Amino acid sequence: MQLRKHLSLLTLTGTLLFGVHAVAQESAAPQQQAAPQNIEVSEQQLQQFADAQMDLASIQQEFSARLQEVEDPEKARDIQREANQEMTTAVQDAGLDVESFNQIAMAIQNDPELQQQLTSMLQQ
Repeated sequence: MQLRKHLSLLTLTGTLLFGVHAVAQESAAPQQQAAPQNIEVSEQQLQQFADAQMDLASIQQEFSARLQEVEDPEKARDIQREANQEMTTAVQDAGLDVESFNQIAMAIQNDPELQQQLTSMLQQ
């Protein structure tokens, strides 16, 4: 149950955090099908990811509540941009860049062992 909650949060955070980047990339370059990559994730990288994830969870909660109170689509986009900026900063403050964070997130989604390690780190 706890793992499912973390993975759901990860997915939601990724959507909110990197949705703006994806839209910008789609308009700048033709779409490419990305093949799943098997990357090695060190314990340090996983800890950095866990640290970032904890910060992202609180940012996501704050901005999710703010978005629920907004009816104006333009204001909602502004709030999403602000959330994206704060989440990007949180990832960088944890010692990762956005691309590395995304790669680690994909690796975690595809590797039950990494999921278990992340869950253990998040519970400490």
